Parts: sequence; structure tokens; C-alpha cells
Amino acid sequence: MTAKERHGTRPVDPGPADRGIRPRPVRGRTAVESVLRPDYDALHHFGSELANGDRGWVMITNFVLSGVLTLGFAAGLRRALPPGRGALAGPLLVALFGLGLIVAGVFAADPKPGYPPGTVSVAPTAAGVVHDGNLIPTWISMTAAMGVIAYRLAADPGHRRWTWYTVVTAVTSLATLMIAVHRYDDVSGTGTYHGLWQRVSITIGFTWFGALAALLLRSRRSEAAGTKE
Repeated sequence: MTAKERHGTRPVDPGPADRGIRPRPVRGRTAVESVLRPDYDALHHFGSELANGDRGWVMITNFVLSGVLTLGFAAGLRRALPPGRGALAGPLLVALFGLGLIVAGVFAADPKPGYPPGTVSVAPTAAGVVHDGNLIPTWISMTAAMGVIAYRLAADPGHRRWTWYTVVTAVTSLATLMIAVHRYDDVSGTGTYHGLWQRVSITIGFTWFGALAALLLRSRRSEAAGTKE
């Protein structure tokens, strides 16, 4: 054990990935549903609009399950991180992101003009208001978690590339979501290419989670191999 490990400044421990706890991306199920739904245009509709219609339960389940798995990842990450930079804040922010996904499923989005087919204008419901208000805090939790992890990784010169990757991911994921929000008009309930930009943001963010889990798993295997030697 090195001096850094004894004093809890080791950036990461790969435990959670080795235990198979990682958030599964929303984007896969959303992409499939986008293709299966008639009159749904993924370029010009938010993914959460798939919670409406006869198959709305699929998207709702997708949100809730992804949130539960993200909470599992947060719990594993908390156990794995030695005391030090972000050992508590990082997992806590990941957990808040997971809770946000669950809220997005429990409080489904209202129908928007054009989807489900024939929808022109719908008065906001309480569930829809909660869903829409939940979007920004949820994404801020995710990007803040990335910032904390980047801060922790920055303590190790060996993780310089990963530090920069995490910082760039945090900025671009939030920036592309803001573009999506900007391209959508709350008053008319319509917009252009907001669905595309939202999906770019989702892909960037969840790819980082998968990459982090893979990094931890590789570190675990390397550590195990070194122990055997």
C-alpha cells in the first residue's frame, strides 16, 4: 500500500464496477421506442414524450429502472472511494441524479402538440409541471457529480486525460441540454431539433458513466494481477 492509499487520497477504487453496479443508459430504450412509435419524430420531440400513448408505460419503466440502477451505482461508488476529495459529494450527486430519473418516471410528461398523434394543445397537469421542473436540477446533479469526480482525479497525474475528459463531458452535456431547452417554446409547446440536442446530451452523459465503470473495472483487474505477482 502506498502512502497515498494510507491517507485516502487514491482517486478511485474499482469496486462498484467489479460488482456490476452501474447505471444503464436511458438512451437505448428511448432509441428503440422512437422507431416503434408512429408519428413520433425523435428530432423534434423530447424523449420523455414517449411516456404518453398506449406504450407510455415502457418509457416510465425505463426512467424508474435507470434511476434505481443509478442509485445502486452511487452506493457502490460511495463504498469504493477512500476518504478524500469528493468521497461523499461525488456519490451523493450521482444519487441525486438517480432520484431525478425516478421522479421523471413517476411524474410523466404531458402530451405535446404533435404527439401523441392528433394532440394540439393540452393544459398543464401537476405531474407534467413536476416533470418539466425536474429536468434542470437532475442534469445539474449529473454534471456536478462529474465536476467532483474530475476534482478527485486531478490529484493523480496518471489520470490527467481522464480528468479532462470528465470536465469536457460535464460542460458539453449541460451545454447541449441548454441548446435543446432553448430550441423549445414553452408557450406553444413546439420547437425544432430540441429532441436531437437532448439525445446528444443524454448520449454524452451516459457514455461517461459507462466509461467510468470500465475504468474502474480495468483498475480492479490490474490491481488484482499485481497482488498475485
